[in-house]
Amino acid sequence: MFPEELKIKFKNIVNARSGLYFKDYDLRDLEQGILKRMQACKVESPLSYYNILTVSEQRDNEFRELLNILTVNHTYFFRNEPQFNVLKEKIIPEIISRRLPGEEKPSLRIWSAGCSTGEEPYSLAILIKETIPDLENWDIQILATDVSARALEAARKGEYGLNSMRPVSQEYRDKYFDEKDSLGRDTRYAIHDTIKKMVNFDFFNLMDENYPGNFDIIFCRNVTIYFELETTIRVMDRIYRSLNDDGFLFIGYSESLQFISDNFKMLDYHDAIYYCKSKAVPKPEAKPFIPQLFETDKVLEEISRKEIEAEIEKLKPLVSAKEARTFSDLLTEAKKYLHAKKYYAALELIEEARRLDVESPEPYYLEAEALSNLNRIEEAKEKLNTALKRNSLFAPAYYLLGSFASEDGKQEEAKRNFKKALYLDRDFILARFSLAGVFKNEGKLDEAIREYRNILNLLAKNTPDDIIAFSGGFSAVALSGACRSNIERLKIGA
Repeated sequence: MFPEELKIKFKNIVNARSGLYFKDYDLRDLEQGILKRMQACKVESPLSYYNILTVSEQRDNEFRELLNILTVNHTYFFRNEPQFNVLKEKIIPEIISRRLPGEEKPSLRIWSAGCSTGEEPYSLAILIKETIPDLENWDIQILATDVSARALEAARKGEYGLNSMRPVSQEYRDKYFDEKDSLGRDTRYAIHDTIKKMVNFDFFNLMDENYPGNFDIIFCRNVTIYFELETTIRVMDRIYRSLNDDGFLFIGYSESLQFISDNFKMLDYHDAIYYCKSKAVPKPEAKPFIPQLFETDKVLEEISRKEIEAEIEKLKPLVSAKEARTFSDLLTEAKKYLHAKKYYAALELIEEARRLDVESPEPYYLEAEALSNLNRIEEAKEKLNTALKRNSLFAPAYYLLGSFASEDGKQEEAKRNFKKALYLDRDFILARFSLAGVFKNEGKLDEAIREYRNILNLLAKNTPDDIIAFSGGFSAVALSGACRSNIERLKIGA
């Protein structure tokens, strides 16, 4: 129904205006969202809807309606509890201690960027009320923004079901919520007006240039996971400018600023990872961001270099010392192109590397990665089978075959391949992470939690900045955060 060229146009306009990124080989979520809006707009042609989205008078309103469908609004109160603990036990007391003698009305400004349906900013308001004893003597401002008008409407209403409330203690339920009669349906909890009044909800798109500023604390969690690297670099540069000196930034468990920004210093407090604004970096002038390809290439090259270093001990290709240097250079360059989504350029380099060593399984594996990103899955599987013919003990090939099976809904086949990879290499972190995902999908929550904890034990051997092999550039701290996030959600059944 959707011509390929039009799919790419839709993808590009959504990415340009919101930062949301959809992979070229998997645009199903985008297509489904567009189909829903086509029905609502009573148009039958995707091209007609594209014109509504781009040239009609209602294009801005319609774009917001599309974003309501495309953005995922799944959250709950006090999500990532260690981050709220560090706020309560360390950061807020530190901010209170900065209060100047005789200062009548000190201020505290917090921004919840990507606030979804309001659980995060309301959690912050409750924590502030619990932590600052003389709250009436402070100027407290909590700004909560999102690109989804529907999510903001729900946030302003402030009524929540049991899924959102599970982490909330009975003490806080009694103090800050009213239980509502839902006429036989699931119980609803309405947040008190005293907490509502502490939060100001507003629409804001992180792709905009003019960010609000002068914040002491910014929460921007699980937002940039939808962005491409270039967009994330730009967003973090603007967030840096929005923070006061000595300000603090909180991002999601599965996110990392490694290779993204040097403007923040990573801190760790009782399982909470957070960042403070680096004093060593001069505050840049606010100016429109102009993408420069060489900056991204530099970042990608660093990711590729470190990932190759992490993998090289596993792979140990059988080539001469002279060939190894050239072989490694080609693989590094191919990895860079894979990260940059330049798959055809990567394939050319992989072919050249394969000519240098026809017996090494690694080029076939990398070729399978490139082909899978081009949605040539069957060809990718053939390359993986060839890699296993070259070396039947090559664990990464089983891992990627398992990933393909999982995407096809063949959970038993996926599980067998992940277990083969782990039999060959018990420390293969990504295979273990994927196996945990299979257990989670099967409802085997205890087994999933066990695997996530096994991964945390393995990651403890790494420094936070280490790049994990076959992860696509994820650092140890980012992957450990993803594991903790999954454990937390599985424990509360979210």
